[in-house]
Amino acid sequence: MILPSKLKIQKKHKYFLQSLFVAIFLYLFTAGRLHLDVYTAGGLVVFIVLFGTFITQYPNIDLKNIFYTIINPLSLLSGSLLFFHFFPNLSFIIKMTALIFFAGFYYLVSLVDNIFLVVEDREESIPLYRAATAWAQIIQVVVAIPLFSGIFKIDTNCLVQNTMIGIISSLYVVYQLWVSRFDSDSKKSGIGESFLLSSMTFFLTFSIGTAISFIPTEAFLRALLISLVLMFSLTYISSYLKNDINNKMMTQFTFIFLLFLGIVIFFTP
Repeated sequence: MILPSKLKIQKKHKYFLQSLFVAIFLYLFTAGRLHLDVYTAGGLVVFIVLFGTFITQYPNIDLKNIFYTIINPLSLLSGSLLFFHFFPNLSFIIKMTALIFFAGFYYLVSLVDNIFLVVEDREESIPLYRAATAWAQIIQVVVAIPLFSGIFKIDTNCLVQNTMIGIISSLYVVYQLWVSRFDSDSKKSGIGESFLLSSMTFFLTFSIGTAISFIPTEAFLRALLISLVLMFSLTYISSYLKNDINNKMMTQFTFIFLLFLGIVIFFTP
């Protein structure tokens, strides 16, 4: 009975091994060792995320929370592949730096999701919960930048691109509502209210994304601006659930949005 206990792998080690596997997968992809069509790549990404999540998050993972738990890692891995696919001319050093960043962020995503899974399992908040909630928003906005950049590079019309971005942004709201369930300062939203909040985020990202699609600027700058809109939506929803919306927050985001919009317009070729 002692041997299995000694061989038991701690979760943090599982997360490290998972991140290492993701790093190897991304290296093989960016080095041209893996030649995958879009369907094979998509299926492989889903398999890696699902299998890795079940292995690393067990026993807290189940069919009730698997959907929420895969949103961030799926977005991160998809965004990583799109980044390396559409920006192949980057130097080796930049590629390796990006690869380490993506793998490290995958580790962080797993840690944060684990905190929420533990909270859900215990049905009570823990000391790390509030810090994890703040980090969850940061993670989603940072992950959205390479993901949205890749989507803007896809060879299709702007309506399809921005519909994809709107849907992904709505899923981030669903995740946000899930993680706020055990916050004593946040009210619990029903199905109808959750749908309205998700729809609001879809509308904002889709409409603004479509509007700036007519500006001939870089995909990265567009993604940066839409990620800012996403950050506003997530912050607004968090404040709404805590009944803490104020003019200062709205003024600050309006100023920042106009500043980044000016950057997008200024760097138009």
